[in-house]
Amino acid sequence: MRFPVWSANAQSSTQRSAYRKATATVELAVCLPLLSLLVFAALEGANMMFLRQAVVQAAYETAKSAAKSNGDQATATTLGTQVLAARGVTSPTISFSPNNVANLSRGQAFTVTVAVPGDSRSITGIGPFNGLTIDAQATMLKE
Repeated sequence: MRFPVWSANAQSSTQRSAYRKATATVELAVCLPLLSLLVFAALEGANMMFLRQAVVQAAYETAKSAAKSNGDQATATTLGTQVLAARGVTSPTISFSPNNVANLSRGQAFTVTVAVPGDSRSITGIGPFNGLTIDAQATMLKE
């Protein structure tokens, strides 16, 4: 394949300018969708990291509240939901293992699991994070 050789005599500056504009248009048509995809993928990835951090924090705060000697699961669950709501996260699922933390004696371990749908904070609604569930666990000892 031969590329055109430009000489001052062969073509006028108007023709060269038109050729350059056409080349720039093709480059933009190819690169702009790729750059847009890269930007939105970075935003979605950062959003998922934010969501993961919020879920971890909610699991910790819920477990800390339930671990207190006078703590109960209803108050702890409300606190975990409030932590997530403050970060704009809706529809969490908070569960305890074993199911009744109030019956545990002092020093026994329990686990709190917080799960949130990955697309609950999605910007675009498309991408690799759809249908994913972001979850975190926190294990503490009953006081």
